[in-house]
Amino acid sequence: MKYFGDIYGKPQVIIATVSSRRYKNLLEEGMYKDESGDLAESLFERAGYRSIKRVLIRDDPDMIKNIINMAVKEGFDIVVFIGGTGVAKDDVTVETIKKFLDKELPGFHVLYTLYSEREIGVRAQASRATAGFHKDVLIYAIPGSPRAVKLCIEKLILPEAEHLIKIRKGFKH
Repeated sequence: MKYFGDIYGKPQVIIATVSSRRYKNLLEEGMYKDESGDLAESLFERAGYRSIKRVLIRDDPDMIKNIINMAVKEGFDIVVFIGGTGVAKDDVTVETIKKFLDKELPGFHVLYTLYSEREIGVRAQASRATAGFHKDVLIYAIPGSPRAVKLCIEKLILPEAEHLIKIRKGFKH
């Protein structure tokens, strides 16, 4: 059983940006700009995380499923999906990951909405940020704006993710 902290290091993370527009840019131009993904990676790195894998996918349920399956197969501990949590017709991240979750963390959505409302007002209701476990992988779906990424990672994910993973894996708390 893996232990996190000073003995074996930090959990392994996949940061998956979900953006059909960026994905199209990558296919057509061979590059894309991902300010939110870059920010997420830097926040995890500053917190001591070293095993971080970045991926870009379009708003597509099969691509989201593939990332979740890859995380399980390759032994990742955390997946952060950035984008696809709004109310647009092509925002499918939340619906897709919820099919996988065997333990949902509804408090994540509540806390995100409370914090977000302080910054952007009632527009916070449009986000469907969510979190939960699939097997032993902690999965987050967070909004794609840099402000939302910063809020989620600094105030919600980094302070609690390792603790949640330890509990899930059977460590006493």
